[in-house]
Amino acid sequence: MEKIIRIALVGDYDETENITREAFRDVYRPGCVEHLILHNMRKSSEMV
Repeated sequence: MEKIIRIALVGDYDETENITREAFRDVYRPGCVEHLILHNMRKSSEMV
């Protein structure tokens, strides 16, 4: 599978949050919060 790195579009947000959740689930503790951090960063006006 070819990997392409590009700027995430609004339509990509749900999928990238799901990928982040699956990648970090149960790694550092049961469950994960990394996808919520990503979600809240995107809502911030300071997000670049």
